Amino acid sequence: MSAPIGEEDAALRLDEIVREWEAQWRASGLVGEVEHAPHSDDRGHFHWMIRLRGDEKDVIALWLTLRQRTVHFESQIMPAPEENREALYRYLLVKNADLRDLHLAIGPEDGVYLVAQLPIADVTLERLDELVGATVHYVDEIFPTAMSMGLGTLYRRRPRRE
Repeated sequence: MSAPIGEEDAALRLDEIVREWEAQWRASGLVGEVEHAPHSDDRGHFHWMIRLRGDEKDVIALWLTLRQRTVHFESQIMPAPEENREALYRYLLVKNADLRDLHLAIGPEDGVYLVAQLPIADVTLERLDELVGATVHYVDEIFPTAMSMGLGTLYRRRPRRE
């Protein structure tokens, strides 16, 4: 059973903000695609996915989920670690203290995620821009170290692009 969204036009307003943000950033080359499911899921939530280009991670997918009274932001940094879990989790907890707006979490299937949650009314063009920028920055900062620690036998850092 789904709960209705707190404000009837919240999905339309959020979609307008996302589209305006996308139009401003399209020329930068940072934005890949923005997808939006026009209908809510079985829980009454609406979803957007913003694909971004990173330096360390080729594609950074940022999911926005409009819930009843909040917008949930989520981006996977890496899948579940297979090695050095204790050292990796210590690194992530220490790193978590330095993050602004977003925080690290263990998500579905034990993957490592950056997440945030804002009241619907607090999501403006400026706040969306700040959260997208922070997501790209933090993923590029955390991804290579986290992958080297947690999936070191599978991951090799590639040379930096100039």
